[in-house]
Amino acid sequence: MLHVTGIDLNPDSREEHLPGYTPNFPHIASLVQGTRYFGGKAPWHWHESVELFYVRKGAILYRTPHCEHVMRAGSGGMVNSNVLHSTQILKPEADLELVLHLFSPALVAGVPGGTVEEQYVRPLVQDKEKELILLDPADAAQTETLTLLRKTFDLDETAYGYELRLQAALSEIWAHLAAQAHPRPGTEEKAATAAQQKLKQMMVYVNTHYAEKITVPMLAAAAYCSERECYRTFQSCLHTSPTDYIRTVRLQSACKLLLETDRTVTDIAQSCGFGTSSYFGMQLYAETGCTPTEYRKKWQNIDT
Repeated sequence: MLHVTGIDLNPDSREEHLPGYTPNFPHIASLVQGTRYFGGKAPWHWHESVELFYVRKGAILYRTPHCEHVMRAGSGGMVNSNVLHSTQILKPEADLELVLHLFSPALVAGVPGGTVEEQYVRPLVQDKEKELILLDPADAAQTETLTLLRKTFDLDETAYGYELRLQAALSEIWAHLAAQAHPRPGTEEKAATAAQQKLKQMMVYVNTHYAEKITVPMLAAAAYCSERECYRTFQSCLHTSPTDYIRTVRLQSACKLLLETDRTVTDIAQSCGFGTSSYFGMQLYAETGCTPTEYRKKWQNIDT
């Protein structure tokens, strides 16, 4: 199981890079521990893979464009394929443990175009209303699914036949989720889907140009929409403003440079679009309670 301390995003698309994920067996299992996760947040991102998660300890907030839920120990769920989402550990200093399966729907679909894919996999993956499926231990109907999910993380990855056992277990869980979701075959794409496509275009623009001056008119033009639609799209999908999103991306990029390079604070501030080191320091302190020097010292030495 991969121990995760942060996520690596494609700078152009905001799609998450999944280390160890291969076409031969498109799956990785990951462990997130609160005290070892940089900043306690995963920024808005997406991936083609389905994300099955189970909370062993603590609590974490999951957000998608149209819903947000606090997930506590014993609960779990699924983030659907290609859905924008972010997470936030509610108490970074607490003993959070979150385990994840990230896998291609093809792993349970079987024969391309076959019965399993057409009746059980594709309808759920393409149901735009099913951004986040929750599994609540207080719901008796979902307890069995949670038990199945929890046990998958106990499988011995080094044992002969692990892939077969995991594939069978994920298929069984998928059957439960498909029954719970009651997907409707042939659901037409709605306005929400178009909004998310525009949002992704604007997110790509920010991630490509965050070191430069970015205005809302420039951002709106990147998705061929009006300024008003730009504001509305960010608010409805990410529950934030375009300006705050730009600031967040700049902070994430600057923090990455603080941890992975020995560049000066002034150099990092200028290369990430903050202009001055004092403004960068003010923004970072407001977000994390640390100065750039304190942040670098705290997180660079996490494994020592």
